[in-house]
Amino acid sequence: MSVIADESTLKRWQNWFFERADYFQSCLTSIILRYDLKESVGGLSSLPPSKLHRIWQHVGDAPGWLARVVKPIANLNLWSHTRSAFCP
Repeated sequence: MSVIADESTLKRWQNWFFERADYFQSCLTSIILRYDLKESVGGLSSLPPSKLHRIWQHVGDAPGWLARVVKPIANLNLWSHTRSAFCP
């Protein structure tokens, strides 16, 4: 799938993800432990060098991996909000 976006938008999305990658990793690990789920897709015998690869160990790298990261985190109210709205 290709996305039509300029370089600055793609960079902003990438920065957003990598600023939160450690949190996502921790949430996924917590969910696995809390619900006694299978350990991971790829095992955790040795940590890969990148944050993205560590997350992929939990959800896999097949298409739709980001949704598999976000859905359980959001559904368990672990999503850290970065913006808030106030309606008078």
